[in-house]
Amino acid sequence: MTDSSRRRTAASGPHEGQELLTAGAPAMATEAAVVLCHGRGATAQGVLNLFDPLYRHGVAFLAPQAERSRWYPRPTTAPRTENEPWLTSSVECVDAGLEAARSIGVPPERTLLGGFSQGASVVAEFVRRNPGHYGGVFLLSGVLPGDVDDATDVTDPVDASDADRRNDRTIPAGLEGTPILVGWGEDDPRIDPERAAETAETFERAGGDVDERIYPDVGHEVTDDEFEAIRAMLPES
Repeated sequence: MTDSSRRRTAASGPHEGQELLTAGAPAMATEAAVVLCHGRGATAQGVLNLFDPLYRHGVAFLAPQAERSRWYPRPTTAPRTENEPWLTSSVECVDAGLEAARSIGVPPERTLLGGFSQGASVVAEFVRRNPGHYGGVFLLSGVLPGDVDDATDVTDPVDASDADRRNDRTIPAGLEGTPILVGWGEDDPRIDPERAAETAETFERAGGDVDERIYPDVGHEVTDDEFEAIRAMLPES
């Protein structure tokens, strides 16, 4: 992958002013984009390096940086309110990546959103709050944030308050067939299989084309098979 350039995100809250790194194809030659979110304790540059196998001509990569290298302080399975305002600020960082892609002429339907570990959970939360048609979504070793016992049942998302939308576990049907990869290893101590299955089912009910891949004898890592599946999501140049 080519050297990365840096700008600042427009996020508010804890991640305000953090960097957004861009690598890969130059703006004038970009045909598709990938927004990447790093895991807890990692960096934007690190996730760009991790996903180097995805690099190809015409693809730009955009990676926001979390404040103190963590997107939110509490466990992913904690009630969402306990991870605010970090969680909402994290979602705004993903949106900043999408806006950066739009600024170089790449629409959401040609943009992939993805991440690893806590970064995957941030992307899942972004898509939950902002369902639409994206080029693809990949959630690697991460699940939807929140405590299943304190979710609000929002029956009318249009009239719901912002707080209720943040706590609701459902997604209005609006993913329009977006391909979504949910991948995790059976030996990953950080993944609850029931939560991973629930994450896949939630996106499927919202109209996503979900591909859940469970890898035996694999821990908290990204597999070559997942890289291949993500490559298949990228639009042809």
